[in-house]
Amino acid sequence: MGETRIGKQKNILELAQKLSQKTKFTTDECKSLLTIHQRIAALGKVDRLRFREVLHTTFDITDDVMLDRVYRVFDYSNDGIIDETEWVEGVSLLCRGTADQLIDFCYTTYDINGDKSLAREELHHCLKGSLFPYSGVLNNDELEEGIREIVEIAMRKLDVDKDGQITQSDFTAACHSDPLLLQSIGPCLPPAKSLAAFMATFTENYRSYTSEWNDEWKVNMQGVSKKHSKINRHKKERASVASSSLAVPTI
Repeated sequence: MGETRIGKQKNILELAQKLSQKTKFTTDECKSLLTIHQRIAALGKVDRLRFREVLHTTFDITDDVMLDRVYRVFDYSNDGIIDETEWVEGVSLLCRGTADQLIDFCYTTYDINGDKSLAREELHHCLKGSLFPYSGVLNNDELEEGIREIVEIAMRKLDVDKDGQITQSDFTAACHSDPLLLQSIGPCLPPAKSLAAFMATFTENYRSYTSEWNDEWKVNMQGVSKKHSKINRHKKERASVASSSLAVPTI
């Protein structure tokens, strides 16, 4: 019994060391996350239903469609089970992913058919939980019309090249310009308070998590602002030159 326990601890340590090289967590943090996964798995296999429960209660992701989509993204092996490696790598991205990693995660979550292009049908499926019928306020027809309007707003904001499809480059460019668009197709990331509360269970460095509006976006927005200012300045200069060339000379 003792040898078996020592063997398990050794295996956990070796896996934690490997995962620490692939994630944003230290070896000790990975060990703790592996232990958490073991406790979850002790209740039964970490399948779709169990993992949805974890996402809902621990990470405060509550949208029904998003729960299923986040589960699919975590389960990149497509075997129906969230194993230890998928768990730690996925949690690392949610907690400490870079801006571009979070953008990629959200886009993959929304890309239901995996063709690297978001069509109106996919947006409609992801956004159908954004409005709810309410007696005397919204009936089913009004609800459907409201969702269609939200889809069109999202298309206008995210379809940068206006070709009727939201490619990954469209989505990335839009999110870099306005971080508030990151979850515009569905709430698939945990709120900051949930991240801090979860991380406090396994690390003293529980305030070290990625917020949606972080330093990467601040720097990028400064660059976007300077670029727009430069473009506007050039436009004004060209307009001034054109105005001068069209001016009627006085005699």
